[in-house]
Amino acid sequence: MSSADSVTKDLKVVNSYIKTVTMNSIPEIPVISQHLIGSGGKRIRPYLVIMSSRMFNVPKKDYVKVAAAVELYHSASLLHDDVVDNAKQRRGIPSANHVWGNKNSVLVGDFLLARTSSIIANMRNHDLLELFVGVLGHMAEGELIQMQLSHKPDLTEDDYFSIVKKKTAHLISASCESGAIVGNADQQFRKVLRRYGLLIGMAFQLIDDNIDYTSMSKVSGKDKWADIKEGKVTLPMTVALLRATNKEKAFLKRVIIEKKGKFEDYPKVHEIIKKYKGFDYTKNKAEDFADKALQYLNTLPPSLELDEMRKFTHSVVDRKY
Repeated sequence: MSSADSVTKDLKVVNSYIKTVTMNSIPEIPVISQHLIGSGGKRIRPYLVIMSSRMFNVPKKDYVKVAAAVELYHSASLLHDDVVDNAKQRRGIPSANHVWGNKNSVLVGDFLLARTSSIIANMRNHDLLELFVGVLGHMAEGELIQMQLSHKPDLTEDDYFSIVKKKTAHLISASCESGAIVGNADQQFRKVLRRYGLLIGMAFQLIDDNIDYTSMSKVSGKDKWADIKEGKVTLPMTVALLRATNKEKAFLKRVIIEKKGKFEDYPKVHEIIKKYKGFDYTKNKAEDFADKALQYLNTLPPSLELDEMRKFTHSVVDRKY
């Protein structure tokens, strides 16, 4: 069995474990959990837990639990984000809040966070627990900052990177570092994987923000134009706002500020961003982050897992959905 095949097999075990820990006598909990978790997703966070854990010979029974906990953290954040954003779609299907309402979505998200905390606490590893408590704080801070800056066209590149780091990159970083922690690796290996995770997490989100404008919904599973509908200013838009003519800037600002955007405006937004190379700039930044991430990987001892993570790093910036 190839390394990739064995990871696929492990991810199936992770999914089975998630189903087990989200079973509950209150029907909304397993139904909403599986509606989201069972709808797909790239599973990059549990994948990275598995890869980093195997590097340090962590027993499968342990890394399956951590990988499941990471995916539950991520799923809980998506349930909460969709309520905050009043999203109608997630992964190509109606979002949980759209089907079951905001209250059910928030409470099931809270349940998933509680279940995650229980899994991590039962690992009896103080460093691991401290890591994920910190991540939870970062994610909440990132969502609050993004909410405060929504519909505001003056968001800077530094603001954007701060949000991405808190909302996305810290959890991906924790996914990488967790294997080193559970495997009792030394501080240097932990630092390498932590930094790698932060950098590849940044690259992943930058490409995601390009995809929001450029990919078809049926292919990506994302609701196309979701960011601009929700008033989120991401890097492609920031670049266009800096480079556009005054007339074009006025148009972009109107679209961002409006609480209920007009669908017919969105293709023009795409045209302006493309004209001023906002997508190219964002892709180049993502490639820079990925290149730096690879430099960290290259300091680790050779292994099949390391080879797989190098392939993964290249795939992050090449993906179209």
